[in-house]
Amino acid sequence: MTNITNLEKWVQKQNYTLIFFTRDDCNHCQRLEEELEKASEMINVGTPGSIGFPVARIKNYDLNRYPVLRLYVKGLYTEHSGEWEQKKLEAWTDIRALSYISDSDSEPTIRWIHESHNISVLVFNDQFKQELKWLKTLKHHVHFTYTTLPNARSLLNVGEETTLVMFTEKGLNRYDYDGEITYEKVFKFVEDHEEKYYQEFTQEAIETAFYEPKKPVLFIFDEKDYRDLAKTHQKEINTILVKQDQVTDRLLNYLGVKGIQRPLAVIYDQNHSQKKYRTQFSELSELRKFVNNFLNKKLEPYYKSQTPVKNENWEKQILTIVGEDLPKHDNIFIYFYSSWCKVCQQFTPIFEQLFQKYRGQKAFGMFDASENEVKDQFIKEVPMIRWYNSQTRQVVTFEGPLTLEAISEFIDKQGKKQVSDDL
Repeated sequence: MTNITNLEKWVQKQNYTLIFFTRDDCNHCQRLEEELEKASEMINVGTPGSIGFPVARIKNYDLNRYPVLRLYVKGLYTEHSGEWEQKKLEAWTDIRALSYISDSDSEPTIRWIHESHNISVLVFNDQFKQELKWLKTLKHHVHFTYTTLPNARSLLNVGEETTLVMFTEKGLNRYDYDGEITYEKVFKFVEDHEEKYYQEFTQEAIETAFYEPKKPVLFIFDEKDYRDLAKTHQKEINTILVKQDQVTDRLLNYLGVKGIQRPLAVIYDQNHSQKKYRTQFSELSELRKFVNNFLNKKLEPYYKSQTPVKNENWEKQILTIVGEDLPKHDNIFIYFYSSWCKVCQQFTPIFEQLFQKYRGQKAFGMFDASENEVKDQFIKEVPMIRWYNSQTRQVVTFEGPLTLEAISEFIDKQGKKQVSDDL
C-alpha cells in the first residue's frame, strides 16, 4: 500500500493490518530495515498458532517520530513499544487472544485467570471469540478469556444475568457486566473500569493533580500505556498522560515546552517553587531513571525564557526583560506581570505613567512571568514591582498599594543611585 491518502478508510475495512511507518532520512529506520523485512514476511504468512494478516509499509507519513509500528484492528490501533528484533516483533504481533478452559478444568484454573493478572476479563459467551481477539489486540495488558465450564459461575458467585466479569489488581477488585456483549460496549466497560494509576489530560485531571494533595506532577507526552510506572510512584507523583490530540498551547506554555518531540516527560514540582524538569526518552528504562533521579534530587531544573530582545535605550523606552536576561540587570525597576492577569491590565497604565515621570532618571523594565522564569527568583504572584540594586546586589520587592503615589515613594527611596551606563 503506497497511497497514504486512503490510510484511515483502508484500515477500517480490514480486521487486522500491521503497518511500519518509516522515513527516508531516518538512520534508525535504515538500521532496522533487515529485521523489519524478516518479521513482516513471517507475520504476513502467519506463524503456527497465530493469524496471518496484511503487512504494509508507509514512508514519510506525518508522525512525530520514526520508526513506528502499529497494529490496526477495525481502524483502531496499538503501537509497538518493545525491542525491534525479528522474534520480538513476531511475538508482539501474535494476537492469540484466548485462553480456552475446557470442561476438565478445575477451580484453581478458573481462579488463576484473575489472580495472576493485573487486569483480566472472563466472558461467559463463546460466541464472542472474534471480538475478544480484537479487544486483546487493543488492550494487550488485559488478559481476556471465555469459559464454557458448567460450574464457572458458581465458582465465582456470578448470577445468570451477568455476561462478563472484570478483575483488577489480581482479583482484588471485581466489576460485573450484565449488558449486551458487543465489541464497542465491552471495550467501553473495560475502559471505564481500568485502574490506570495515571490520568489522561483533561480539566478534571488538572484539578486532581494540582488542587488535591500537592505531589509533583509527571506529564508524559506519548500514546503508550504507563500503568506500571504510574503505579510504582503513585504515592510520590501524580502522573498525567498527554496524547497527541490532547496537547494545548496553554499547557505547553505553562510548562515552557516548545516543539514537542515525543516521547517527552516533564515533572512539575509544586512544592519547590514550581520547578520543572524534563527529558526526551526512547525506552521505558530511561523514563524510570529520570523519575528516580528526580526523587533522589539528582536533577537540575530548567527555566523557560522568551527570546532576548535588543533594548535600544533605557532613557526612551520601558525595557523588555526575559528570563535569560534578568540576572544580568541592575539599577532597574522591573514590573512583573502576566498577560492573563486582569489586575495587571489595570496596573500597566500606571507603570507607564511612572516611566514617564522618571524618564531619563531611572530605568524601567517589564517581565512577562507567564512566559519567563529565572533561577532563584520565584515569581509567586503578579503584579509585582522589584528594585535591582547594583551596589548592594540586593533585590527589593515593593509591598504596598499599587498606586502612583505609593510606588513613587518606593522609587525615590530605593533608586537614589544613578542608572549604570551599560543598561
